[in-house]
Amino acid sequence: MKLTHAMQCASAVTLALVLSTSYAAGDTSAANQSSGMTGKEKATAIGAGTGAVAGAVVGGPVGAVVGGVAGGVIGHEGTDANGHVTSTPAGSARAPDDTVKSAQAALEQQGYSPGAIDGQMGPNTRSAVVKFQQDKGLTQSGALDGATLAALGVK
Repeated sequence: MKLTHAMQCASAVTLALVLSTSYAAGDTSAANQSSGMTGKEKATAIGAGTGAVAGAVVGGPVGAVVGGVAGGVIGHEGTDANGHVTSTPAGSARAPDDTVKSAQAALEQQGYSPGAIDGQMGPNTRSAVVKFQQDKGLTQSGALDGATLAALGVK
């Protein structure tokens, strides 16, 4: 690798890391805050961008794609709705969510067994949501999207 190419790669990685850490710290300008993006969307974009740059440096074009996807997933799953870093890894136990808890109660009332009404979006709840969505003619995503919550009567 030529010295100039190595310097360009190092500069790109440094810039991506500086930008991502300033966003993570909440240090954003007024222009960025008015972009209409949620914190989670910003974290996903930052993760994807940083991952793509790092992947490109290490593995070229294929590395950029892999790094971008991995960074995006980590940025999305590792943050809450406001884009703040969560202390629990994705897939582990989290604090109960009131919307999920209300949806579980509504599913139970309508004959769809979500399992324990605990505010956790586990496999039983996801399965009950899919069955409910199927029966109501909704998109079967298993997610508590706006249309599903409205059909359940959950606000």
